Amino acid sequence: MNDDIQTGYRVLARKYRPDRFSELIGQEALVRTLGNALSLGRLAHAFVLTGVRGVGKTSTARLLARGLNCIGPDGTGDATLEPCGKCEPCVAIAASRHVDVLEVDAASHTGVDDARDIIEGVGYRPVSARYKIYIIDEVHMMSKSAFNALLKTLEEPPDNVKFIFATTEIRKVPVTILSRCQRFDLRRVDSDVLATHLASICTHESINADPEALSVISRAAEGSVRDALSLLDQAAAMTADQISADNIAAMLGRPGRTDSIAMLDAAMSGDAAGALDALASAHTNGAEPEMAIADLMDLIHRASLIAAGGSADSLLEAERAPVTALADMGIARLGRAWQMLLKGHAEITTAPQPMAAAEMLLIRLAHLANMPTPADIIGKLGRGEDAAPTAAAKPASTPAAESPAPENAAQVGAPSDTPPPPAGMSAAAGNAVMAQAEPRSEPQPEPRAEPQPEPRAEPRAELRAEPRAEPRTEPAPDMLPEDRTPHFDAGQMADPSAPPPADLTGNTDISLTSLHDVAALAESHDEALLAARIRTFVRPVRLQPNLLEIALADGAPDTLAGDIARNLSQWTGQRWMVSLAEGKGGQTIAEERSAARDTQKDEIAATPTVQAVMNVFPGAKIEDIRPIETDPIETDMQSDAESGAPSNEDH
Repeated sequence: MNDDIQTGYRVLARKYRPDRFSELIGQEALVRTLGNALSLGRLAHAFVLTGVRGVGKTSTARLLARGLNCIGPDGTGDATLEPCGKCEPCVAIAASRHVDVLEVDAASHTGVDDARDIIEGVGYRPVSARYKIYIIDEVHMMSKSAFNALLKTLEEPPDNVKFIFATTEIRKVPVTILSRCQRFDLRRVDSDVLATHLASICTHESINADPEALSVISRAAEGSVRDALSLLDQAAAMTADQISADNIAAMLGRPGRTDSIAMLDAAMSGDAAGALDALASAHTNGAEPEMAIADLMDLIHRASLIAAGGSADSLLEAERAPVTALADMGIARLGRAWQMLLKGHAEITTAPQPMAAAEMLLIRLAHLANMPTPADIIGKLGRGEDAAPTAAAKPASTPAAESPAPENAAQVGAPSDTPPPPAGMSAAAGNAVMAQAEPRSEPQPEPRAEPQPEPRAEPRAELRAEPRAEPRTEPAPDMLPEDRTPHFDAGQMADPSAPPPADLTGNTDISLTSLHDVAALAESHDEALLAARIRTFVRPVRLQPNLLEIALADGAPDTLAGDIARNLSQWTGQRWMVSLAEGKGGQTIAEERSAARDTQKDEIAATPTVQAVMNVFPGAKIEDIRPIETDPIETDMQSDAESGAPSNEDH
């Protein structure tokens, strides 16, 4: 470090600026790229450095300027990534007095006249250095006209001129400027790396700091090295070089880690009084309510990472055991607590009394701790136990954020990782709550399904989402006279030169007994659009051999009846006539399915188990009914077992 540039005390953020790229922490990708560019002779003429405050943009620009102009202690060196710091260019650039390295503050030099001065200076060769370098800080604050004035010069500068731009607002820099520069995004420094860096500085400065205190400072800095050094400087002055975690917590308005752990442990255990006492203690010591809740969110986040399979090595020794204990609660409970804290944190920031809002949040969190998760409820129902919470813990309602709706069949509060239904459960009701208990004394009848002309494999023991019930069609009592009934004869519409209709399947004895059969026949011949139109727009009136009498729903295509007649004749090898009746006709297949689905929802909602779940989660409703996906391998193995055939594993 250059301690001889200025006498007197310098703040740590200035004193410990990196003097070489090896001292630049957390920016390995940038250092590797610039090093390779220098060694290969592929150094660009313009760079733009972007990142949050305090990550090293200006320091990197100065290091690059020194490295490009360094001549070594003997005066014969070449451009390098590790400047010597002893030659005249290195010393002059470090002191910001080199005539060929110009630092421009774009915040105060925003106009086109300032850009014109730069353009005029570019035309002159360097006075004493290898390169003339322009470092423009906060470049996003330049005016549009200034940017436009620089475009031509920035695109084709002289070989001995380099531009280095630095900004925290990269989106405000025109793309015409960015396209002419190599862009480097400086990353936030990881809190662990930053804590290690602070520890080394404390060693050099003879500052006695607890590791926990340095960890708190690094987290509060949010990846900014300058912010971390400023906080360390402030803490050292406040504590006379004896920095502890409690001192840092008081300085930042945060609760001590011990208070936060005690607060969260009490709340997650259902002890509202203990959580409030811990909050009051932290507030007395100077912690702000908003920061207290933010600290709880940090603990929940770390515990969730461990619960998801992460490591606890990054935790401090004092917080490793309690955070690991929190992780044992499971992701479901931790996620529920996170959602409540996240919502409550936003409420605290806008509440007229932040402390009161924080206290109410802890009370709700403790109250929620006594509530079972949806998975627990389903497990108790399967074992025949009472799923309702105790009177002391029974809530009036549960916010949606605390128990997110599942993506399963009935969506009544069960999480996506709900275990499969226990033994004795009804498969039909299992589609409603993924595991609905079947009354043992009064088994529920299975829903009836209409046999299809070409039956498809259905999930075993499951409630079908779209049952195909036999349509209820009755002949119209008053039919139009035959000469007034619109009809479509496939023989009349056929092309005389075309060959006679033939059965594509080779079977002229196709039996059509319902509109379902007609739609299924269309689908079997890859006429999916026609099948969909039949199910959506066709109302059956009468179906006889070679005659289909229908009514059309609103929105039906004008050519639908003719298309049905033509295709039926081709598929069956017989001439079919499709007549349009003026009567209303029966329900469409789509209307039948919708009515059947509504009926199934009502039946499932009336079962005792679903009623019990509804009582625990007021406001929940059955959104949809979906069949449980069946593993094809498992299905094949079961079929082999039932038939006595050997499985694939036996071969």
